[in-house]
Amino acid sequence: MKIAFLSNKNPNDIYLWSGTTHHLYHILSQQHEVAWLGRDLTNGGGWHHRFKGKNERYYPENYTKDFARILSAEIKNGRFDVVVACDYYFASDLQINIPIVYISDATFDQFKDYLNIKEGYYHGLAETTEQRLIDNVDVLLYCSEWVKNNAIEHYHADARKINVVEFGANIPAPLKYKIESPTDVCHLVFIGRNWEKKGGDKALAAYRHMKEKGFPCTLTIIGSTPPTKIEEDEGLTIIPFLDKSKEEDLKRLDEILYNAHFLILPTTFDAYGIVFCEASAYGVPSIAANVGGVSQPVREGKNGYLLPPSASGKDYAEKIISIFSNQKQYTALRKSSRKEYEKRLNWDVWKRKVDIIFRKAIKQKKREIDSSTDFYLPVYAINMKSRPDRRKHLEKQFRGKKEFALHIIDAVEDTNGRLGLWKSMVKAVKTAISNGDDIMIICEDDHTFTQDYSRDYLFANIIEAEEQHVELLSGGIGGFGHAVPVSANRYWVDWFWCTQFIVIFKPLFNKILEYDFQDNDTADGVLSVIARNKMTVYPFLSIQTDFGYSDVTASNDRFKGLISQHFKETDKRLAMVHNISHHFND
Repeated sequence: MKIAFLSNKNPNDIYLWSGTTHHLYHILSQQHEVAWLGRDLTNGGGWHHRFKGKNERYYPENYTKDFARILSAEIKNGRFDVVVACDYYFASDLQINIPIVYISDATFDQFKDYLNIKEGYYHGLAETTEQRLIDNVDVLLYCSEWVKNNAIEHYHADARKINVVEFGANIPAPLKYKIESPTDVCHLVFIGRNWEKKGGDKALAAYRHMKEKGFPCTLTIIGSTPPTKIEEDEGLTIIPFLDKSKEEDLKRLDEILYNAHFLILPTTFDAYGIVFCEASAYGVPSIAANVGGVSQPVREGKNGYLLPPSASGKDYAEKIISIFSNQKQYTALRKSSRKEYEKRLNWDVWKRKVDIIFRKAIKQKKREIDSSTDFYLPVYAINMKSRPDRRKHLEKQFRGKKEFALHIIDAVEDTNGRLGLWKSMVKAVKTAISNGDDIMIICEDDHTFTQDYSRDYLFANIIEAEEQHVELLSGGIGGFGHAVPVSANRYWVDWFWCTQFIVIFKPLFNKILEYDFQDNDTADGVLSVIARNKMTVYPFLSIQTDFGYSDVTASNDRFKGLISQHFKETDKRLAMVHNISHHFND
């Protein structure tokens, strides 16, 4: 499976999002080909914002359509199977033909109070971006029921697209852990960078209350420092920072958790809490506040207990004492804590569950695209009755392609081959109008699909071209004057040669019928003039097969292989433009 991983955060940086982005990226990379897209994109948006001289504050949410345009081009070129997005402004407006999976631990509505975001411009901007994201993606992959419920209740998300799979521990699986643990001294651990918001004062108060009651205990504080000076206490250890990327720090954390009896975290808010997974890996139960999504990793009585947000340090102390004093209950709790880690709180389990979700999403997307072939493209293919070899070639090109409805148009024969072709095109357009078509493909019997053809490639370019009010889209051309890239695989051209495969949109129908074709005219020359906007796809999905003769252009009879040469030279010219465009825009 080839995965496009969209993130403005470097997935190799273990410090970002508590290391979750790092673990998501690397656990997916174990079995799949994963490419990180989106690097420097938000920074680039900021530079663009300032370059335009805008005085207002830069918000990435204002550039979601620009991000979508850039990323969709990269995704289409990369031929990925699925997109995994970790930033909502990268996926809110992304329009692609493969499933988009969004991974998160909270919605904006859930996080805004924690970030102290008040009603105002940014609040409205972020809220609408979140809504578009939820409506747009194929799979919402959340780590808790808490997020799922909010997505449904606040954003009216389709519950069928939501999957809840717990994140794992962002540390290596411990080589050793113990279920039977000495209970003469209770070792508490508090882990959190933000002392106040993680409830550090309550954790310290719980420790002090236990000591005042004569209950033997220690407290190790990791990741932060109490704001007020604390008297020396041999039972209290403060470690302001541990670097998980350093072997010696990781070893110290391993030793602390190995010897710990409880993780205490009276947090004021947590969307999930990776640290609870890490504690469970060592069989260490957690005593935490029942806020946010904490009830997902911490299951009551399984790998810990949850106290109300209003609980005091004394309440935490009493809860710990009651559990720790019953050795049988405590040992059972350690055993079930480790089982919770093994069953659901590790990345290997996450990977297995998510792999199934991804494959299901890919199949579902394919079914949706297949069902869309109920909308098929009418093809009006021009063939002389006297050229059965060409008809046979033509029918072979469309055999098995259910996205097309093939109609053979008997060519109008004329001593002026160019006029005969134009009359045949007029005949095809009249037939399309009588059939009620709003779009049609005119195809000549020397058309040949290239290896770059796919239904998704054609449909995506037709949809985008129609949105740009294009009147003619060629599947491949044998010549042009100037070409300007307008998307990842589509180029505006000033004029073109060859009409073996052209998509004609309804606004061009009457122009073709009304044109007074002159003896010296050519079909491609006329279409180059009367079509208001004309484009070609690149790489080409169609070329002309050289049968060694031409019923239209005399010079193609005199110079064998000329048609093939035209297409090769045109391909070479467009390839240069294509490569330069993608080099500087991707």
